[in-house]
Amino acid sequence: MRFFTIIVGVSLAALAAAEASNEPSIDLVSRNLTLIEETEVEDPIDVLARATSCKAPQGSGSCKAVSDCKTNGFNVAGYCPGSRSIQCCIQKTCSTSKGKGTCLNTSDGCSGGSFLSGACPGDSSIKCCVKNPTSGGGTTTPSRGLKVVNAAKAKEGIPYVFGGGGCKGKSNGGFDCSGLTQYAHCHALNVTIPRVARDQYSSSKGKHIPRSQAKAGDLIFWAHGGKCHGSYVSHVGIFIRKGWMVNAARTGTPVREQSIWTSYGGLEICPDAVRYW
Repeated sequence: MRFFTIIVGVSLAALAAAEASNEPSIDLVSRNLTLIEETEVEDPIDVLARATSCKAPQGSGSCKAVSDCKTNGFNVAGYCPGSRSIQCCIQKTCSTSKGKGTCLNTSDGCSGGSFLSGACPGDSSIKCCVKNPTSGGGTTTPSRGLKVVNAAKAKEGIPYVFGGGGCKGKSNGGFDCSGLTQYAHCHALNVTIPRVARDQYSSSKGKHIPRSQAKAGDLIFWAHGGKCHGSYVSHVGIFIRKGWMVNAARTGTPVREQSIWTSYGGLEICPDAVRYW
């Protein structure tokens, strides 16, 4: 439905211009159409959703884009209308023995501070971010898995390029899926993993775990027809938290945080995640 609206809007504008210039309509329309399937256009439902208040078991908040709630609150999925990119943003302060802070999703990091447990609602994916806590406890550095996530997220916005990227960073102007995952491990952990998705899935260096038990920094995979072995494995992303990953998906899209999809274009998600940290 979203793409149909785009096509009609562009076509009407092009036809109006053609009428004014006496240029054949089909020529002007063809020049004005872009690769519609790759165009990022916000759903009107999402626009309305952002003005909606929400209430989750963890508390009340407002519906916001996930990216707008990273530093001042935590996201809870399933309590807002619109797409999965709109979630309930709950802002809560927290108090610990090391000081006061803000409840955040651990996958978003705690810049300039440390995460401390036991002061925020929800599961272990939501913790109290305390800026510059005093000594005597708490996590002072991100987990190894979270370091992998942060290394990949630092490359958000860089375009997908087939065969691009590796331990040294982007190449030919970008990353492909496995180039991004290899870079994130090399940069964050000084660990070199295989370069292509099928080898990252099958390497003895990685530990296979059920995908349902995946943690931030684990790799998740897709294979043709769901045959998760050998050359059938052809795509990989980096797990952030339930339902979300960092991914270099395909030509025309950038490295970005997005919802985890189970199937696409003949690819089916594999039952195992793989951990290299």
